[in-house]
Amino acid sequence: MQNRQLKILGGICALLLLIVLIFENPFGKSEDEKRSEEAKPLFPDFSIEQVSKIEIIAKGETTVLAKQNEQWVVATMDNYPADSNGVKDLLEKVVEFDNSTHVSDNPKNRAEYQVDSSGVEAKLLDGEDKTLAHLFVGKNTPGIFNSYVRVADSNDVYVGKGYLQSTFDKGDRTWKDRTIFKFEKAHVTSINISSPEETIELRLDSENKWQLLQPITAAANQTEVENLLSYYSALTTDDFAEAKELTAYGLNTPNSSITASLNDGTSAKLLIGKAEDEGNNIYVKRDDKDTVFMLSKSSVDRLIKKSDALTEKTTPPEMEDTNPSE
Repeated sequence: MQNRQLKILGGICALLLLIVLIFENPFGKSEDEKRSEEAKPLFPDFSIEQVSKIEIIAKGETTVLAKQNEQWVVATMDNYPADSNGVKDLLEKVVEFDNSTHVSDNPKNRAEYQVDSSGVEAKLLDGEDKTLAHLFVGKNTPGIFNSYVRVADSNDVYVGKGYLQSTFDKGDRTWKDRTIFKFEKAHVTSINISSPEETIELRLDSENKWQLLQPITAAANQTEVENLLSYYSALTTDDFAEAKELTAYGLNTPNSSITASLNDGTSAKLLIGKAEDEGNNIYVKRDDKDTVFMLSKSSVDRLIKKSDALTEKTTPPEMEDTNPSE
């Protein structure tokens, strides 16, 4: 009996000791924790608000992003609107860079870590072209989730959090904003879909229900219409087409279109052209813009719906059994 009590007391003591070790940490902080607390930013005077231009050099090509009237544009692509979220991510990463994890100070190691011309070079400038930050982003660390970083005028290589080359270099996807349409679907009052097969007209009634007016008069499938609007109101492109005459894309006389009319008198109309040679993508454009986009066939099919899919299916009433029971 006494041995059993001693074992219980021993177990309780061990449990209490474990709790103390976890919460009190009597042996002090780990080296990683110490380094993190003592870390200093690589760009201590850097301020996001001061940045007016970003120059990115990757694979021998230079991309310039510029802030115009508080909006970012791709200056090297005819001032096309830039991916604002992408710019925000880049700027925030520069703020986060610190010296907590030092890897090397040997200039001979730059190529190994790709923190030279083999990586991505970025220069951030203010409105007077004064350099606020100049750095090289290298390859991923062995752990994949981090990358190597070097300040341009230093030999020191550090570890930065995240897969950074994709943050600084968009490659073939470019820095262009991929948005085609962005509007509130709740503000849409009517939808028109035109295709070689039929013309469809949908309208919101006084009870906030969608009704089909063409090619037949019927109650609309509310879920199908809502899904259509959810997709259309936040439509993004799969790719950008080269600048050519609209005839090359079948957009001078589009074979299909979809229009959403909003309660403020505006509308969002997308013109559907022909498929590219490979047949995987279809050329499209807004009726009020010159840019030609490319959408997959499946994306276009989500927009150019058939009336049968948009019509509410009703279950016929059960037929009364007129045969007398035997």
